[in-house]
Amino acid sequence: MRTIYLLVLNTLKVTFRKKSNYIVYFALPILGLVMSMTMHAGTGTNKLSIGIINMDNGILSNDIINSLSKTESFEVVQIDSDSIDELLMDDKLSCAVIFPKNLLEGFLSGNPKKIEIVSVRGKETTIWLENYIKLYTDNIYMLARASGGKRAVFDKLYEGYKNQKVHLEIAKVDDQANDKSIVFTSLGFLIMFVMIGTGNTAEIILKDKRNRTYFRICSAPVKPGEYVLSNAITNIIIVLIQICLLIFIMRWVFKINTYVPDWQMVVILGCFGLVAISIGMMIVALARSSYEAGVASTLVITPSCMLAGCFWPVEYMPAIMQKISYFIPQRWALDAVQALQRGAVFHDVAGNLVVLMAFAAVFFVLSAYRFSTTDDVSRFI
Repeated sequence: MRTIYLLVLNTLKVTFRKKSNYIVYFALPILGLVMSMTMHAGTGTNKLSIGIINMDNGILSNDIINSLSKTESFEVVQIDSDSIDELLMDDKLSCAVIFPKNLLEGFLSGNPKKIEIVSVRGKETTIWLENYIKLYTDNIYMLARASGGKRAVFDKLYEGYKNQKVHLEIAKVDDQANDKSIVFTSLGFLIMFVMIGTGNTAEIILKDKRNRTYFRICSAPVKPGEYVLSNAITNIIIVLIQICLLIFIMRWVFKINTYVPDWQMVVILGCFGLVAISIGMMIVALARSSYEAGVASTLVITPSCMLAGCFWPVEYMPAIMQKISYFIPQRWALDAVQALQRGAVFHDVAGNLVVLMAFAAVFFVLSAYRFSTTDDVSRFI
């Protein structure tokens, strides 16, 4: 035990002897948080710009459009179908609503037509609009059924429906979406920097192999397993400091509500930290040279973070890519945090933690096996 303790202290000294590592381990995650705040600055107060393509021009579509126009949070503009893709991709519109022809006739015939909502921003942008239109069309469908498909009867029922007096109570609520978006993006950056940091710490093994220090240590009364374990423990310490530092700055410096209890956030990210450490160990164990290890780290970290949704919601990706992301551990960590933000309790995400620990176990076993069978050291450069 004392041997491992001394090795951990030595690894920490070697790691932070290089001053630039302070930037990699601690400054970059904070920079990721600042970048995330900059990206989402003002998104909670901007109006939602809605493009309208009205191919119906009937009483129903016009009433919905008038209702949306009266809402202060919305900016409604008429557009044509040829420009919809360009306006959405250039971020000149938040979403577009397409009203099909003969909307009322579809309800009266018992085959209502779908009002289409198009957006590139995901559900968080269109969910309220979708719910509003669904509630409206459900009511219209019931009125159409009650009228027996007769237009005159429907007009009377609809007029009564529109003239209902509804009492509205206005209350100010916190804008949770903006804080949650900042937290999501910040955690995506943190996950990437944790993987980079654990790779850097594991690289100490590569350096010791190049200098033949690793083999001198292992020829002493220190077992190879103890040496590798000390490196893993060092990584765990650094990862926990990274996680706690980011949460502290997020909660107490920038006053961002994560909507997840701090200890639960630490547990989830800590489990992912073990996965990141195991991946770094496996790369080191399989690499036959420092160059191979560097290339492998680059090929693993960035693409996997992109596929897992660290930089953007996975809903933006094609369906096949979303399915592939379930084979990447980052996805399970981010999904656990998002589930808790939506109101799930901690035991609801226990499955995510089990999957993360399974990833870590597999990678640790593979790296341990590789370390135990690596005898030829003469070619390591």
